[in-house]
Amino acid sequence: MRRELMRVPNPHQTDKSNQYAAAQENDDYISSESDRQLLLIRQQDEELDELSASVERIGGVGLTIHEELRAQEKIMDDLGNEMDSTSNRLDFVQKKVAMVMKKAGAKGQFMMILFLLALFIILFVLVFFT
Repeated sequence: MRRELMRVPNPHQTDKSNQYAAAQENDDYISSESDRQLLLIRQQDEELDELSASVERIGGVGLTIHEELRAQEKIMDDLGNEMDSTSNRLDFVQKKVAMVMKKAGAKGQFMMILFLLALFIILFVLVFFT
C-alpha cells in the first residue's frame, strides 16, 4: 500500500514490463527485417527476370548472326568455286589466243587487230546511235 501511495513501481512488475516491451521491440524488429528481406528478394527476382529476358534476346541475336555467317560462308564458297572455274576457262582461252597469234605471224596479227577495230566501231555505232 505504501508503494501505491508513493507511486513507486514494483520492481517485479517493472522487470516484466521491460521484458515484455523488449520482446515486443524484438518481434517488431524481426518482422520489419523480414519484410525488408522479402522486398529485397522480390526486387532481385524482378531484376533477374529482366536479366534473363536480356540474355534470351542476346542469344536470339547470336543465333541470327550465326545463321547469317553460315549463309555468307556458303555464298563465299560458291563464289570461290566459280572464280576457280572461270580462271581455268580464262587460262584455256588465253592459251588458245596465244597459239592463234603465234601461228598468224605479224601480218595475221595486224589483220586481226584491224578486224577487231572495225568490229568495235560497228558495235559502238549500233549501241550509241540506234
